[in-house]
Amino acid sequence: MHHSKSPAPSDRSLRSASPNHPAMVRHARRLQGRRAPHATWWNLGFSAVVAASLGACATSGAHPPAGPESGPVVKYEMDPIRIDATHGPGGTQIEAYDAPELFEQAGVALSDRRFEAAAKLYAKLLKGFPDSAYARASLYNMGLAHIGSRNWADGVDAFKRLIEKYPTHADAKDASFQLGACYAEQTNWPASAEVFARVLERSDLSADDRIEALARRGFAQFNLGDLDTAEKTFRAVLSYRQKIENEERLATDFYLAFSQYHLAQISHRRFQAVELRLPEAQMDKDLDQKASLLLQAQRSYIETIKYGNPAWASAAGFQVGSLYEELYDAFMRVPIPPELQAEAREVYQEELHKKIRVLLEKSMRWQRENLLMIERLGVNTDWAEKSKLAYTKLVKLLEPKIPGVPGVTPAPADAPGKPPLAPPPTPPAPPHRGDAPDRTPPGDADAVGRQVL
Repeated sequence: MHHSKSPAPSDRSLRSASPNHPAMVRHARRLQGRRAPHATWWNLGFSAVVAASLGACATSGAHPPAGPESGPVVKYEMDPIRIDATHGPGGTQIEAYDAPELFEQAGVALSDRRFEAAAKLYAKLLKGFPDSAYARASLYNMGLAHIGSRNWADGVDAFKRLIEKYPTHADAKDASFQLGACYAEQTNWPASAEVFARVLERSDLSADDRIEALARRGFAQFNLGDLDTAEKTFRAVLSYRQKIENEERLATDFYLAFSQYHLAQISHRRFQAVELRLPEAQMDKDLDQKASLLLQAQRSYIETIKYGNPAWASAAGFQVGSLYEELYDAFMRVPIPPELQAEAREVYQEELHKKIRVLLEKSMRWQRENLLMIERLGVNTDWAEKSKLAYTKLVKLLEPKIPGVPGVTPAPADAPGKPPLAPPPTPPAPPHRGDAPDRTPPGDADAVGRQVL
């Protein structure tokens, strides 16, 4: 995920097809399809009549039959037309259509975000005209329509069909990215990791392609809990970027920031796994390890912020603040020494709170700075809302007389030792693959067909 935040769409945009040129261009356009002079399916005995009328239409205004002194015979290659007849209460209904017409109707539906209607039209085209020049583009766009309606299973099926039918075409590469992302949406992490491993074996990857494939593979490994392998994969992203830095310019920094953020998340998870334990000698060792991991995670989050990507910068700022609050909670979870009784136990907790209060103060400062950064960047994400709530809660804990953030309902203060709230969703990927910029799924202005989560 490297975000500009809306980088120019690359070669994974909505597919279009030309009946005169079987290669698919990359951006959507409406086509004027041509009717065929013959039909390939006939129903209910209407073939003779319809064939005659179509023949008349096809030859109207055409060259006369070639004679001995005429020029070469002119032949027209035109798209087949299909005619279906259905019986109903109102009588027999006749429907005639061809591939260009269906492709245009489906494209309009997709543009209008009528994803289910678009998917049905593409499916109808593929069923009626499986060998049409529009078939490959229809498979890809049908997958996008399923993504738009969050129908991940049918999206997987569409992209797999395209890859199997056109394995050597460039669209198979794009479809592979979409397939791996659909598996991720299904939380089928083993399948997603496998798809991106195959993508990385391709010889036609751009620098952006390779970085995205590595980052998405690392994300699947991360979600499988294989932190060591995921760390190697994310570091490979950053190493590759350094290698090609002076040779190729990237379209977006989204997946660089994404990889750096998840390196921070790996240190963060390791930090969370270290518990502070008695006796005091053991606690000293645990605290050294936990503090080292905190600083390691903090450095990685700060490196994420330096990319300047609004989505990941706001996420990283929130997480740094969370690190200090989590360390405070870890101290408060340490059992009170058993030799202390009654009043002594209360004094112990009060003194402990005074000594580690600085952790909450640091957390509050980070959340405040994150809010100021978010305001400067002009972004509105789940992380921004989370920082508002965290800052307001910390203000109430530390300075009850100081008002919170305007417009934010104060969150109830967590009792000492309560685990931190679950983080909000991961920001979506940028619209440079999968969907044209104006074809994002509803309810997520920055999302595209292919989201990470």
